[in-house]
Amino acid sequence: MNSDQSESDFASKVRFHLSKDELERQMRKIHDHEESKDGKMRPSGSENSGHNCNASSSTSLPRLESWIFESVGGYYLANENLAKMSLPRQEQLLMRDLIYAFSGVPSAYVRPDIQIDQISEMSSVDIAKVRFRLKKTFTGPFRALAHEILPLIGYYISVQSYIEETNMSPNCGRTRLTLATALSDQLEDYYDLQSKLETDLQDNKLDLKELVRQVRPWLPILKTFSNMTCSARGNLTSAQVLTLLDQFYRDLKDTDVDLKERVNKILTLTSRVYMKIAQLWMQKGVLFDTQHEFFVEDTEPSSTMSSTLLAPEKCCHAYWAERYRLLPDRLPGFLLSQADEIFLAGKYLNILRQCNVSLKLLQRPLSYNQDALGHEEIIKTSYELPAQKFLKVLVEEHNLPFHIRNLKSYFLLQEEGFSETFLHKCQEYLKYNVDRLIPEKLQTLLAETLQKSNDYIKDNVRCQLKNCDVATQLGRQHKAKRAEENEEEEKESCSEQDPPEALNLYGYEALALGYETKWPLSYIIYPELLEQLQMLQRVLFFLHYVKHHLTVLWQSPSEGRGLQLTNRSGKLRHRMLMCMLSLENHIMQDITEPRWQSLTLTVDKAKCIDEVLNKLESTVEECLRLGLLPTANTFVKSLYTLGHVCLNFSDFVESSIGEKSIKDLEQEVIEYEEEFNSFLSSILELVSQLAKTKDCAERDSCKRLLKRLGEFIEFSDSDKADVSTI
Repeated sequence: MNSDQSESDFASKVRFHLSKDELERQMRKIHDHEESKDGKMRPSGSENSGHNCNASSSTSLPRLESWIFESVGGYYLANENLAKMSLPRQEQLLMRDLIYAFSGVPSAYVRPDIQIDQISEMSSVDIAKVRFRLKKTFTGPFRALAHEILPLIGYYISVQSYIEETNMSPNCGRTRLTLATALSDQLEDYYDLQSKLETDLQDNKLDLKELVRQVRPWLPILKTFSNMTCSARGNLTSAQVLTLLDQFYRDLKDTDVDLKERVNKILTLTSRVYMKIAQLWMQKGVLFDTQHEFFVEDTEPSSTMSSTLLAPEKCCHAYWAERYRLLPDRLPGFLLSQADEIFLAGKYLNILRQCNVSLKLLQRPLSYNQDALGHEEIIKTSYELPAQKFLKVLVEEHNLPFHIRNLKSYFLLQEEGFSETFLHKCQEYLKYNVDRLIPEKLQTLLAETLQKSNDYIKDNVRCQLKNCDVATQLGRQHKAKRAEENEEEEKESCSEQDPPEALNLYGYEALALGYETKWPLSYIIYPELLEQLQMLQRVLFFLHYVKHHLTVLWQSPSEGRGLQLTNRSGKLRHRMLMCMLSLENHIMQDITEPRWQSLTLTVDKAKCIDEVLNKLESTVEECLRLGLLPTANTFVKSLYTLGHVCLNFSDFVESSIGEKSIKDLEQEVIEYEEEFNSFLSSILELVSQLAKTKDCAERDSCKRLLKRLGEFIEFSDSDKADVSTI
């Protein structure tokens, strides 16, 4: 009774966690206990001695010399001497330690090459290199069987440490918390397996070979989980974590059915928070993103409700362009192809609210599942619903197609009789310097010109006077674009440049047309777009102004006495007139007309507002880029210089000849002719260089222009060869 009681006391006191002093006391107690027990039970006969020794060794505690105390993971573990054990006993101990090690418990017989605490901090690449070893005192077959599944220990430690650290971190984000939860759910099967193995071991129903067989399928699973957690560590956004998980799924082989299913479940569960934010945004127009995980950010104060109607003057294209900020690093890779649809769906819902338009909202749950990509259809439907409604409102209630046709009629001078009538009314007025002009007077003349027009929205057209020439206006636009594309340093350098000097402009150079649109038309026809059209209109109006002056000389020869005195001046006037007409036709017929026809067809057939907006923007951009070749401002400057030569010649012809002889008059005409040829040659040379561009549309535009202008100047043999090769 005393012996059993002492064994029970001993068993209750010996634990895995013993201090060094406590360990020494227990060792002395064991030693004293064993000596007293051996003295009482030692028999006198040899046969009884042998029998009692066997009984004692099978029922009593191990002798002192068979115990080995080692520090494992910072704790002292009491282990038996493997060299004195039988093979079945070794197998039992090995299986017990493996089961414990697979759950992250420090083991006496399974050791890593490094400190255990370092494993959780290693990368996915390095953790695969950590080798766990068995004590060499185990028999060779046991070590060979167990060696295959030893990496499972490191994988589990890495996964479990990520779960614990995430759950303990107060600012880890909802997506990371969901990932930790998803991993925990997937490990439930692993824990069930451990419990089963431990039960089978206690019931003597398990051998090492069967343990390896049951554990082996978890090697690739925990290896993948370990790689996922190691990659998800660090300062990553929720979207970047989701992108990594999605990439892990895509990298798996189709034959790994179970593993792909597990990773897909983790990805679906982890992305649920993000997809819920996206669903609220797309189907309600509401941004509920308290932890700043979504790629759309509202710049308005949080107290401003999206349902609050804004003042009409505030609601415009510029406001909605700046209202929301897009953050690409918060966008998961699997949503990249539909990023525009996600963003515009919520944006158009809020725009429709500002238009006071009612709309039956979509209510469909959104989730991401690689096996069933239903989210793509939901995103598409969520976008199409408000985008189609917005277009319908603009077409049916605000007559958008008619406004777009008006842009062509007035800005491209396509309205029949408009440019001639307007120019006739203000041609004398436009000869003055821009400082002497009154915009209200020009607006009155414009209103008189449009008075007989059947256009019921003609009052939207406005007259403006610019303070710079077209080349300067183009240059400012290019600087603004470069400032947006380049880095902050270049932005500062651009802003520090001196403003352009004020130019001495005449009215025909400064006159520009404007077009007033109210909300919601101002979302489609906005000032920046009109400014691009305006630059094209200014060039066309200048060419038309020069052409008008040259035409007057032909229609009223009495105003140009020089044409009556010399035949050479008449021929030069005709060349100038045809050159201006060719430049005008190139812009209007070769460039703008076919593209505007395509725009009109798109507007008539469009189903979503973005089809119209994108087509309108691309049409205006192409007309400006191909018509004025704005990459080289020299071309626009050369056009104006050539036009001024024609105007100077017109003034010369219209002026009083006085006492000049025919010979002197002929000489001055020759000088104008040489000057005209010189500038026209420089334009052709510039266009020839621009025609070597890689852009097919620009190259074709330059070829057409060369063909139109080539007949008005005589080329040398080398020039003809250069032009023919373009």
